[in-house]
Amino acid sequence: TYMVYDPILLSNDIEKYVIYMKDSKILRKYYKFRATKFYGGSATGDVVGCNLRCKFCWSWHLNTPSALKNIGFYIDSENAALKLLNIAFEKGFRYIRLSGGEPSIGFEHVFQLLKKIQDLGYSNKITFILETNGILIGYKKDYAIDLSNYPFIITRVSIKGCSSEEFEAITGADKKFYNYQIEAVKHLIENNIAVSIAITVSFCKKSSLSRLIEQLIRIDENIIDRIELEVVKLYPDVTKRLCKANLFPWIAIDLKNNAILKGDDIEQKCRENSNRNLIKK
Repeated sequence: TYMVYDPILLSNDIEKYVIYMKDSKILRKYYKFRATKFYGGSATGDVVGCNLRCKFCWSWHLNTPSALKNIGFYIDSENAALKLLNIAFEKGFRYIRLSGGEPSIGFEHVFQLLKKIQDLGYSNKITFILETNGILIGYKKDYAIDLSNYPFIITRVSIKGCSSEEFEAITGADKKFYNYQIEAVKHLIENNIAVSIAITVSFCKKSSLSRLIEQLIRIDENIIDRIELEVVKLYPDVTKRLCKANLFPWIAIDLKNNAILKGDDIEQKCRENSNRNLIKK
């Protein structure tokens, strides 16, 4: 058994570590700024701190309690915008994005960053991709309303699990917060914000996946073209966490061997790993 948590309360706790105000500027904690190949090339700011604890997360190391205290640096929205724009122009990228943690924690920082891009006159040259789990946007509709002031953004909502039970198993968060992700999609679409949706199907039953897709189509029938189905990548530390939690995706990508693994293969991999560790001891 494990204690479920409240991601809204967790957001408030994390905000104390990753956000602070200085002379009306909102500084946010980042891990790094980099050029990445995603979306055909994007300037990326990796933020520290997330309000979910997904067991398959590649950036878990940015979101542990000790990381909140010890990793990263604070930077205000203006300088964050300039860093991202510099990378984008240097590399000839059209896309700028925030990734790593959950950018909606300390959302005012993002709004200031977007305003800076707009004030500099780059809103027609740049597309800003907000990668989010949607929890806070689902919880607080005003965030979607505020985002609608910036027509150069696309929100990419990454839905965890295809049912409240799957959500709780994957994230450890109370299942009652599952619907906030769907609400976020609704709020964004109601405010004419471009939305794409990523669903990690590795932990979804067929029946729950089809139910989720039906739910999304009820919000917007054109959404089907903007749904991306993602498969979990088994980075070594991800494999360890999944094994420890006895959480076996029915499909996953084994990066080491560049192979697709199915449920039983993954259980087998866990057994091999634990045997290897026993032998080491």
